[in-house]
Amino acid sequence: MTNFEKSISEPDRKNRDDAFFATRHSISEYKLNESLIGSNTPETAPSVDKQWFNSDLTQEGIELARERAKEFFDGLNPKTDALFFVSSDLVRAAETAKIYLDEARSRGFEVIKPRDKAEPGNYRDKAEEIGEGYVRKVGSLTLDHLDNMLREQIFQGKDYLKDMIKEGAEVSAETREKWAAARKIIEADNKGSWGANYAAHSEEIEKIFSNVKSARTVYETKFHDIIRLIRFGQEKINQQQPTKNIKVLGFSHENSFLYFLKENFGETLKNCESIEFKVGLDNAEKVSATAKGKTVEVNI
Repeated sequence: MTNFEKSISEPDRKNRDDAFFATRHSISEYKLNESLIGSNTPETAPSVDKQWFNSDLTQEGIELARERAKEFFDGLNPKTDALFFVSSDLVRAAETAKIYLDEARSRGFEVIKPRDKAEPGNYRDKAEEIGEGYVRKVGSLTLDHLDNMLREQIFQGKDYLKDMIKEGAEVSAETREKWAAARKIIEADNKGSWGANYAAHSEEIEKIFSNVKSARTVYETKFHDIIRLIRFGQEKINQQQPTKNIKVLGFSHENSFLYFLKENFGETLKNCESIEFKVGLDNAEKVSATAKGKTVEVNI
């Protein structure tokens, strides 16, 4: 967090309306994923350093993000709410954040800049570059737990090893051997999309491919980290006592949230759909999550 204006009294803290939002990126071309899958080494880890592009949303995705941004900010007030933007450093998330940022600035919202010297030529990562210095990369929102792009595609509705890998590509004997068994699990109950198949079958697949982390495993690591960061962020807001409510807007991927959503809401996270988190005013350990018209307590 950065510095906020200090000017409210201690009793007013109980009247605050701070919130943290986790929003899935908009509809994407998945350029990095597709380039790795179509290369001679499809079992490569999807490193953010290999992103040569600054746009990864389809035209439909751009339009959806603009529409959802308008709807989102209709529910906030620039007179009482200030914004802080954070994101994964994958382009599809940072680009979605930038669309929301542009809409927020057009409405006159105060946007808190993460650091003073974030300017052209001094950007640290894709999130900061695409967000023109107003979007901060947050590690817990990224997909840095992935280390084999091909194996992650086992959850797709179609069979990538059969239909997408080009002839002569370097695919290990272990992957080829285990793929058939893993794919049999998917085909027996194919949900049609990566996210739905991952939520339903990743624990079984993890037993076959140990480096493909299940939705539960990711929940117990990255999602837990997100909740700890939310508590830390609220603590910093309380210490600095800003005059406006602080709305932290985080842009990420469905992976980290699928287990939590399945257990509590029975659904996956759609593009540009958000989960709102709030820390209890009287109990800093209490965090609630609101999504799909329902509010639950986060027991972490």
